[in-house]
Amino acid sequence: MKRDARLWRLSGEHHHALVLARELSRHVASHAADAPVVRDLRGRFDRELEPHFRVEETILLPALRALGDHALAARIEADHSALRAHLAAAERGDAGHLGLFAERLVEHVRFEERELFPRCEALLPDAVLDAVDGASAPRALLAGIFVGGASTRFGGRPKGLLDAPAGGTILDGLRGHLESLSIPWVLVGRRAEYAGLAAETLDDSPPGIGPLGGLLPLLRRAGDGHALAIACDMPFVSRELIARLAGAVTEAPAIAPRRNGRWEPMFARYDARRALPLAEGRAEAGRRSVQGLLDELGASELMLSTDEQQMLDDWDTPEDMERR
Repeated sequence: MKRDARLWRLSGEHHHALVLARELSRHVASHAADAPVVRDLRGRFDRELEPHFRVEETILLPALRALGDHALAARIEADHSALRAHLAAAERGDAGHLGLFAERLVEHVRFEERELFPRCEALLPDAVLDAVDGASAPRALLAGIFVGGASTRFGGRPKGLLDAPAGGTILDGLRGHLESLSIPWVLVGRRAEYAGLAAETLDDSPPGIGPLGGLLPLLRRAGDGHALAIACDMPFVSRELIARLAGAVTEAPAIAPRRNGRWEPMFARYDARRALPLAEGRAEAGRRSVQGLLDELGASELMLSTDEQQMLDDWDTPEDMERR
């Protein structure tokens, strides 16, 4: 069906919801351990579903009620409440609610596509649909591939120019993924070996303070948008994983995966406008840790599967290249 362009993003989010429901149904059928799945569901619910619900509850449903369509608004709110309740029950240890969550989510998505969105398109004024579009529209995104560092363990050879298992160099793979996702990118850190490989290169500012010195100019360059920080020494990162990080929904000023209890600050997304003042303050105070920056920002965790976590394996030594 042809959908009003201002509802495209909300409608597109329904696809991700159906994928989530399908994954939950498969888990229930497998009888595997529930605790990790419940934790992952909470993270995905907060990042992906809750923001979707809020747009509907704060913009669409009040507008429908103002036009007298109370029953439709009540049905949507009841679905939202039921999904929140099923998740809360699963977190309390009642794993049977995982299957109920999946079933209700599928029913809810189908109802919205068949009933809610057509009614909104037919009844709501342009001002309301424009407000929905503005509330759900993503902010501009700029990726920075971090290529600084002396690479002493590789005899000074830049790690981004190492041959990747998939062919080409690591840098070739990363920029190919970004360009296929239409994400503009820059190099962060200036080395002669990378000359001519990017349209724009940002110098560390200030220099000599590690990754924070590269993150600062990237945040400044991103302006009012988001900055995607990606290290140049991760040869296994996939296009799909970058897309997940780029599109994850969160109200926090930053989002990043965690491995072994530590953040992955060089595979992270930062709200430049909100993160920059704190990052500058830490640099001025000599507090260089980007781990500490993410803690202080109250970053959201991007939940990864075991396979996705392995994609973040980096090459710090020549021996690392022989392990996979």
